[in-house]
Amino acid sequence: MTARFIIGVVALVCGTFLGMSVTFMIHEVVDEVNVNLPREQQFSQWGWYLFKYLRLHREYKRLYPNGRILLRSCIATALMFVCLLVCGWAFGFFAR
Repeated sequence: MTARFIIGVVALVCGTFLGMSVTFMIHEVVDEVNVNLPREQQFSQWGWYLFKYLRLHREYKRLYPNGRILLRSCIATALMFVCLLVCGWAFGFFAR
């Protein structure tokens, strides 16, 4: 095994772990926001699209102005994409 292959596997595992972490953080945000919203305005865990996601962010920032979960999820998302780019480089997806 080459060092590049090992780097690719490690980056793939890290990217997968970060993606799962972001998913759990978003579910945590939904749970925290739903506690403070009326039944008809609560978020479902299913059927995500951009405007629903943005509304969730807005509600979380309104209810928890000092909350850190969104910041952590944004950082983890950025790191996940970096890991997946490193993985793509290591496996030669960007080679000519």
